[in-house]
Amino acid sequence: MSARLGVAAGNKLGTEAAKRIAAQGGNAVDACLASGMMAWVAEPFFATAGGSGFIMVGTPDGVVEAIDGNNAMPLEVPQQPGRGIERVHLEYSDGMETGISAGSIGVPGILGAVHKAWERHGAIEWAALLQPAIEAARARIPFPRTSAYYLSVTYKEIWSAFTEADRLFAPGGTPLREGDEFVQPALAESLTQIAEKGPEAFYSGDIADAMVQEVQALDGLLSRRDLASYRAEIRTPVTTEAFGWRIFANPPPAVGGVVLAHMLALIAAADIGEPVARLRAIVEAQRAATGYRREQYLDPGNIAAAFAEAQGTASGRKGPASTTHTSAADADGYACSLTESAGYGSGLVVRGMVMNNTLGEEELNPLGVHALPPGSRCHSNMAPTIATGPDVTVAIGSPGADRIVSAVTQAIMRLAVDGESLAEAVAAPRAHLDPRPEGETLCYEPGLPGDAIGYRARPYDELHMYFGAVQAASVTSDGVVDAAHDPRRSGGSALV
Repeated sequence: MSARLGVAAGNKLGTEAAKRIAAQGGNAVDACLASGMMAWVAEPFFATAGGSGFIMVGTPDGVVEAIDGNNAMPLEVPQQPGRGIERVHLEYSDGMETGISAGSIGVPGILGAVHKAWERHGAIEWAALLQPAIEAARARIPFPRTSAYYLSVTYKEIWSAFTEADRLFAPGGTPLREGDEFVQPALAESLTQIAEKGPEAFYSGDIADAMVQEVQALDGLLSRRDLASYRAEIRTPVTTEAFGWRIFANPPPAVGGVVLAHMLALIAAADIGEPVARLRAIVEAQRAATGYRREQYLDPGNIAAAFAEAQGTASGRKGPASTTHTSAADADGYACSLTESAGYGSGLVVRGMVMNNTLGEEELNPLGVHALPPGSRCHSNMAPTIATGPDVTVAIGSPGADRIVSAVTQAIMRLAVDGESLAEAVAAPRAHLDPRPEGETLCYEPGLPGDAIGYRARPYDELHMYFGAVQAASVTSDGVVDAAHDPRRSGGSALV
């Protein structure tokens, strides 16, 4: 019997949740959403109901829409910018600084987006989508490897300073390690309320009261009005043609999709006939597209106009590092791509939910701290994508901060130019040009001629999580599904 649905997720529990939802009659959207919500349990630093995200849905009749659940600037503009934010230095991603504590928390949006996607495209009951996550939060699951690593380099600077976070992530006085038992009863209770009452429990119920009380007690901005007024937005994707494929990418005011479209358009116009020329085309396209971003995409409100100008002339900083991705596709023709983020984490944990630090991240606030217009969406590199080629639709995306776009671009090239399978495309070696203070550095994996194109070289000895974690699922016009997860991180994939 042929498979009805394929899913690839950033964690194995997410894959199991999707399989369970498919067995109950759920479609690819249901499976993707259930897996995305499982990440709130299984990847606590990379996804959270207190965070942000975007969802791309491709329907059986060929329509693609984007659902914007990005974090927003609170409606109150502080007279003293930076109020409630503490700057910390992290030994993460080669060393960096970010802002944490209550003033760094933007209005969370991912739950609103998940519910909106379910309302528009779901096939089974809302509560059923949350049940796997609720059960996992109550169980004693093994603490995952990637979360253990992140905790090891951020515990002292972020989590140890906040009582609830310290209790959750260092229950015996020592930070959790890979494989330690991890139980989240408070999160289970919050998810149960959301399952029973819908997102209103989060945005206007007693969970909202708890969030506002704890945030404002530490001089943060989040208010009941912010939560009650938040709405996930339906947007028209950015589209581009490349290599005979049509790409539907995350639109403004997010920046990831426009950089992806710009980069693909530049590569499609370049010589990619042999390995050195191909790598040079990829690197130069990334350099041009991200350079344009740094110059023209500072204000999220101006991204759409700046991208239109870029399209007319076309022939990073790091973004949210704590991200995860799920892709799913089904035999009826649905495809769903979901990327979500917790930022680096504010340190606050409310009712079991890690709260984001979007307003404290320098790279997401190029206009300055607390300088976004009230209620506006924040910057984001997230780029969940739907790509359609001859006889196939692919849901694809990746975590990885400023490596998201380069990872997705190179995976799409492997599919469209080289005709590789999903598994081959997501596991193929990748490169990324990193604008480091010491000079532009070309990071690359084995098998690429990274030392041949004139940049400072940083070769890696093996496939590495630095280069993202592409998750992809596909469906052909006659209903054959496939899925593949990236071997660089602890993900999973399945056909059911």
